[in-house]
Amino acid sequence: MDSLAKVNAPPPVKVDSVSVFIKQIQSIGTDEYAKSVSKFESRKIYLRQHDLITAFKDENFKVKAFLNNGLNYSEIRKKISDFEELIPMILLGTDEHTLELHTERNLTVSTSIFREILGELNREKSKVDQFASQIRRSQYFLDSISAEEDLYLFPTDSLETRKYVFLLSEIAKESQPVQDSLKFYNGKFDTLQTSLNEIIFDLNTHIENLEFKRKNLNSTIFKYEIPSDSSRLFYTRNFKETIINSFAKERLNLLFYLNLYSTRIVVFNVLILVSWYFLFRLKRRANKTQELNTTDDAKIVLKFPFLSAIVIITGFFQFFFPNPPFIFHWITWFAASISLTLIFIGFLNRFWMYFWVFTVLVFLASGLENMLLFPSVIERYIIASMAAIGILFWLFISWKGKTDELKENRIVYFIWFMGVFELISLLLNILGRFNLSKSFLVAGYIGIVVGILLLWTVRLINQGLTIATKVYHSQEKELFFINFDKLGNKAPGIFYTFLTFGWTILVGKNFYSFSQISLSVSEFLSSERMIGSYQFSINGLFIFFVILFVSVLISKLLSIFSADPDAVTSSDQRKRVSFGSWLLLVQIFVISMGLFLAFAASGIPLDRITIILGALGVGIGLGLQSLVNNLVSGLILAFENTVKVGDLIEVEGKSGIMKSIGFRSSVVNMFEGSTAIIPNGELISKQLINWTTGKGRKLSVVIGVAYGSDLEKVNHLLHKILAEDSRIRLYPAPRVVPVEFSDSSIDIEVTLWVNNYGDFAFVKGDLLTRTNELFNQNDIVIPFPQRDLYLKTIPDGTNIATTEKGTDPQNTNQG
Repeated sequence: MDSLAKVNAPPPVKVDSVSVFIKQIQSIGTDEYAKSVSKFESRKIYLRQHDLITAFKDENFKVKAFLNNGLNYSEIRKKISDFEELIPMILLGTDEHTLELHTERNLTVSTSIFREILGELNREKSKVDQFASQIRRSQYFLDSISAEEDLYLFPTDSLETRKYVFLLSEIAKESQPVQDSLKFYNGKFDTLQTSLNEIIFDLNTHIENLEFKRKNLNSTIFKYEIPSDSSRLFYTRNFKETIINSFAKERLNLLFYLNLYSTRIVVFNVLILVSWYFLFRLKRRANKTQELNTTDDAKIVLKFPFLSAIVIITGFFQFFFPNPPFIFHWITWFAASISLTLIFIGFLNRFWMYFWVFTVLVFLASGLENMLLFPSVIERYIIASMAAIGILFWLFISWKGKTDELKENRIVYFIWFMGVFELISLLLNILGRFNLSKSFLVAGYIGIVVGILLLWTVRLINQGLTIATKVYHSQEKELFFINFDKLGNKAPGIFYTFLTFGWTILVGKNFYSFSQISLSVSEFLSSERMIGSYQFSINGLFIFFVILFVSVLISKLLSIFSADPDAVTSSDQRKRVSFGSWLLLVQIFVISMGLFLAFAASGIPLDRITIILGALGVGIGLGLQSLVNNLVSGLILAFENTVKVGDLIEVEGKSGIMKSIGFRSSVVNMFEGSTAIIPNGELISKQLINWTTGKGRKLSVVIGVAYGSDLEKVNHLLHKILAEDSRIRLYPAPRVVPVEFSDSSIDIEVTLWVNNYGDFAFVKGDLLTRTNELFNQNDIVIPFPQRDLYLKTIPDGTNIATTEKGTDPQNTNQG
């Protein structure tokens, strides 16, 4: 371009000169194009090099931060080493070459420990794999940048080349430690991954072997198991060593489980504290209001708030721990049974108090016996003795016949359950069925104690709800704004079903056949099936409906935190109950999330949703317009906040309080006493008056005084009446204005604004009463229409005529 600017114009006449000029221009253009292309290529290479260097630096910085916050290699390596050392001790007593009689409990505990170790190692393996994968990706990315050809294209200018080479050398020096660290960690974590894979494989092998031994053991569980040779280990085993080794394995089982599910343990304890706080505040409120006698035996939940919280939370939250070991269950049941024992002091009569204490003691003893993992003749005698004690206890309770004194009559069923199971245990022990006898022994005692704990869990919950509905007539912050009117005064029916099902599982877990049935059912539900081209499993469909059910249930449970108030009269109160107005949005969000999670968890392809949406679109076009209109109108009400739950509204001349805004309709408590269910579309399309958001309700009263009255005095008296009433707003200020000379009086209009809509009628009544009182005291006449009758005597034989003449109320003449 610069060369072209210097070219002179061609001569105007000579043709040869023009041709030379054109050739000159073409030559210059060709040279300029070549220079421009070269410059463009240089600029492109420069920008590309700049991008590569920037990406290299950014990745280098990320790798540094990643490595600084990386995994603790030595800790993981030590954990692997510790687990490897524990394996022989865990396998103690499971080798058929050293033991002629296996026990179901020992195989179960060993399997459980291996599963817990496997869970811990899988968690560590996931972290290691993620870390190693990040290292490899970073190394690959840095190497890919280093292999870019554009990075090694140097400028033609020597000075620029020198600067660029210096920049590359600086980057190389800066990145070298990172590259060395990546190589080091890459090799290190390759070794660590190999070690993790090896120990995980070994653990899976041990678990499979132990499960195979459990299966073989339970296939012969009805055969005679007691060795006949008195020199066998069954007869010569040191009982003290049995206790020590069993305790060591059970302790490992518990510690690994607590570590694996530490978060749930924390939640469990937090729920106990929250429940204790709830019951403590409930007790204080009951004492303060004196509406209940907290010393009444029927309200023992208030006597011991903390102990009651332990029983309640243990009662239902124990089912949220996945596959807990027996020792974990035993500790939680121990804490709950001791708490319930302290609650029973002074509540049960002496006989049933002794019954409960004895039941807890034999239950705790049977639990300790169940933790003995290595069989011996001493343990056989212990099992027989404890079974005999249970049978005698059962017969004694039945002989005494004091079941009519029970606070919970259903406890009788658990007593019979325990007695029958202990009788079966004793018979099986005599017949030499060691393992099965032990299972029936423990199941019998677990059944009675856990059954009573669950019965009292429900009873304590019902007591707490009944008291709360009586002493809390409105929602308060100290009880998390729970609406007890919606929650109810007793546990829902599904809660009883849940606890019954849970009790069956807790008792059944003592038998291998029960776990096999559960496994068979699980396999049946999880097996894949085909309908046409669609692949599914019953378990997936079950998960789908369960998640939907849970999401709907959560959506409904949210309503217990929504207000069901009387009329809201202030902005503070309106803010306090505003959650009820947003409840529709929260419910829609919960159900929508539940729907998508249900599809994702069940494995149903999300592209199937498009088919459903297409069918739904057709349905909307054909007959669901009204439903969609109401749903959208509900969303508009929730977003615009033109009306909230608790607002006093008027629709078509009828007033009421907004109770809730639902999916399709809103509920309004009418002042007449009825409940109106109004489609949301009508609330949007029709005129809706909101008295809560206004400045109060206007009241106008016309008061007449007699002609000749002192109007200044009347005005003073009326202002005095208005100033005395605190229900009347100061702004806008009330007005007292004479408005008309009527036939019988001078009319004075009194205009005021009432703070609370509900006080409208009472303010008007009090205003008229007080006005009449002060006017009488000050000799001010309130006139009323009068008629004067004139009676005239006329000659006989003629009709009598009566003439009426309207007169002024002040004229009292008659003729």
